[in-house]
Amino acid sequence: MKQNNVNKSITTVGTCALFVALSLSYTLLHAADDQQAVVSFTEAQAIAGKTGYDTNCASCHGFELEGSSPVPSLSGSIFVERWGDTTADQLALDVQRMPPTAENSLGQTVYSEILAYLLQRNGIGAGDNPLPSSIDALSTLVIPVELMSEQAVAAVAPVIYFTDGPLVNSPRLQNLSPVTDAMLLNPPADDWLNWRRTRDSIGHSPLDQITKDNVNDLQYTWSWSLPEGANMMVPLVHDGVLFAYSFGDVLQAFDATTGDLLWGYQRALDAGTSHDSKKGAAIYADKIIIPTSDMHLIALDMKTGQVAWDHDVDIGDEDGHIFKSAPLIANGKAIIGLTGYEAVEGGNFILAVDMETGEEVWRFYTIARPDQPGGDTWNGLPLDERTGGSVWIPGSFDAELNLVYFGPAPTYDTERLRQGPGERGKNNDALYTNSTVALDADTGELVWHYQHARNDQLDHDWAYERTIVEIPVNGVMRKAVVTGGKLAIFEAMDAATGEYLFTIDLDMQNVFAEIDSSTGDKSLFSAAIPALDDVLTEFSLPGICPDWLGARNMQSTAFNPATNTLYVPLSDTCLDDDTGERWQKYPDSNTDGSYGIIKAVNLETREVVWTQRQTGPQAAANLTTETGLLFIGSVDRWFKALDQDSGEVLWQRRLDNALNSYPVTYRVDGKQYVAVATNAGGIHTRIMRNAAGINLPRSGATLWVFALPD
Repeated sequence: MKQNNVNKSITTVGTCALFVALSLSYTLLHAADDQQAVVSFTEAQAIAGKTGYDTNCASCHGFELEGSSPVPSLSGSIFVERWGDTTADQLALDVQRMPPTAENSLGQTVYSEILAYLLQRNGIGAGDNPLPSSIDALSTLVIPVELMSEQAVAAVAPVIYFTDGPLVNSPRLQNLSPVTDAMLLNPPADDWLNWRRTRDSIGHSPLDQITKDNVNDLQYTWSWSLPEGANMMVPLVHDGVLFAYSFGDVLQAFDATTGDLLWGYQRALDAGTSHDSKKGAAIYADKIIIPTSDMHLIALDMKTGQVAWDHDVDIGDEDGHIFKSAPLIANGKAIIGLTGYEAVEGGNFILAVDMETGEEVWRFYTIARPDQPGGDTWNGLPLDERTGGSVWIPGSFDAELNLVYFGPAPTYDTERLRQGPGERGKNNDALYTNSTVALDADTGELVWHYQHARNDQLDHDWAYERTIVEIPVNGVMRKAVVTGGKLAIFEAMDAATGEYLFTIDLDMQNVFAEIDSSTGDKSLFSAAIPALDDVLTEFSLPGICPDWLGARNMQSTAFNPATNTLYVPLSDTCLDDDTGERWQKYPDSNTDGSYGIIKAVNLETREVVWTQRQTGPQAAANLTTETGLLFIGSVDRWFKALDQDSGEVLWQRRLDNALNSYPVTYRVDGKQYVAVATNAGGIHTRIMRNAAGINLPRSGATLWVFALPD
């Protein structure tokens, strides 16, 4: 049952499990029989369990069991709250569902040892009686809260972030002006009103106070400690007030010049509902709208933080949906897509909510329904067996065309769709996965779609930002939608019609052997085609470049319209044929260990202008400014300003943790600032960190703000 008391605001610390499934599967079952025996295990089992965990689980859940969205923590308050006073078979069943796509593959002994290790790490001491491997036997044993870590049990108590209205009588709050459609169409240079500042998702600022000549003088101005977790946020800035939507469903308003907290709000979640990281909020009229971890869209008064309306998104009786992106505002509507980790009946969808009333206006299903256009592209799979089509990234909007653009992710069906189409006239393309979909902003009607990769079996998403640009194409100016997937292949389509324009392959992949220059149709290398009986895992097809993490991922590109240059953050990773370890596509001792790559790509000439390497892969988005600066952030804690013309580093500061967010720049009272958030990172950051051998703090999240000295 969802929490509808919107004025109650508490924090449950941490989120997400040895298995994405922990947060999505079993409900909390408290032991009813007081006579059930207490769980017991031996020290030898726990020691062996650490080895089993480090080998099979730590790459996703962390060597300290810390987890990161969407992978749950396996220690501390979340573990206590979910598994304390339950019977051990419930936890054991979820342990045995791992690793993903290969459940029950480790053997009962290994699973029991891993379970013993998890219990020990959560405060339960070893004893003389070994932990049984039988599920029936485990069902008679209770995991008692009173024996678990006192620190973890205490952490279940809420941390309060709610301020119950403004903390101070701030002139900045009082002078906040309504955000209009005209402002969103042409944002004030001083503000940052959208996820990528403008709704064309180019990530570019016209501010010009910080230049190549003075950026080296950039210095710390203020900071704020954020709630622990993967804060993939983009701060919004309007009229000198900065709004930060953090992990834990916490929204805070600050004076953007001093860092003084003006008000705060936190969504209260029911017990057992885990927090997820999201990319930010949206602002329109006098409201801030946030997507919550219990599938609500909530609008708050921007001056007070008080709830204006609360929309409970109807997802039926299915679990497994979450929000990961920020809403897009178009024509007075907040438009956002859902992410789903499991096969949810009805699939994932994009919905629009009226910003005045909080009522749903339309929804578009990203998995084609059997009786709708594209519905016959699933090889005859019934609707309740069709999965995927998740929306991880905010959409883009072209007001002139009245179209919003989104990129649904691949399917999770990797068996039935490997078979040839079973009926004449049907196919297994799996629409609208790995597609760009252009929807009427007012009705949600599909205007056009372009599928970049049909029937993706290797989790090589084309799910990232859709950048709207006006560029010369074969000598003719065209308004195009440009997007690139995990393979670092970027494609352009006509923004009005979806006509294929061109492809740029940045040579980071060996999956597609050929790409048709007139249609964009792609032919796979034989090594990238899994056999019908293959059980796919992240290491199941060695030699593939890139691996499932991708040559690019959540870290967004930035585009300078004055130079037609797209700046692309990349990771140089593959799977070794023998060891499964990650390595460069073109091994080179001169660049060994340089996993991070930045490429400047001219979209007019379709040529790479320059390439720079660095040790740490980028986990933050790129940001360009009118003065030729490129701000980037990497896993190894460096925040840098580069010269857009050459890639030369002009300024850098090492911060407290990984940069796993979206930097912004804004101006207040004539002074320009640059802001970025740090944190321990999500699953993508963790994999990058492990690949590059980078040490990071176990926790810590901060909003950092820099400016030139007065």
